Amino acid sequence: MTGPQSYIFKTVARFLFFLVNVFALYLLLRGHNFPGGGFIAGLATAISLILLSLAIGLEELHRVMRFDPVRLAAAGLTLAVVTGAAPMLFDRPFLEHFDMHFSNVPFIGGFHAGTPLVFDVGVYLVVVGVACKIIFALGKSTQRLRALVAEEEARYSSRVEQPIEEEVRTEPEPAQNPTIPDAT
Repeated sequence: MTGPQSYIFKTVARFLFFLVNVFALYLLLRGHNFPGGGFIAGLATAISLILLSLAIGLEELHRVMRFDPVRLAAAGLTLAVVTGAAPMLFDRPFLEHFDMHFSNVPFIGGFHAGTPLVFDVGVYLVVVGVACKIIFALGKSTQRLRALVAEEEARYSSRVEQPIEEEVRTEPEPAQNPTIPDAT
């Protein structure tokens, strides 16, 4: 399915995609000190991807993204786990965080960064990857397309599985009238 043929909607959706992702970056960067973080930033990016898919269509969005969402989620999960487990190598507790302060950063001034930010980036990647995969699968199924392309089927499915999109057509069995025994 291609998106709507409205030039205005496509332009507004592209602008909102940019604007929502700038806001997601803001949420990601302030999340380790204030409310926000990787999860809500990932949801904001997922919402912007849904809006963009409505504007340009799923096929075009799939071509533009050029990455496998499941691999993005796996990379984010690896980053989050490594960030959480790294302190254990130094006999420190799991998920202990370490901070650094950078002063005199151009255009920003002072900036705190540390392992909570890296952990939030991992969570962000997991949420964006999983949300993209769900968006693609549900969007394609609503258009009666195969949810997984051939290389994805080879990667994610068992050889004995049959996609649900392939309907098994069988002839209906003729109705049988079972005889009911007489109660008399």
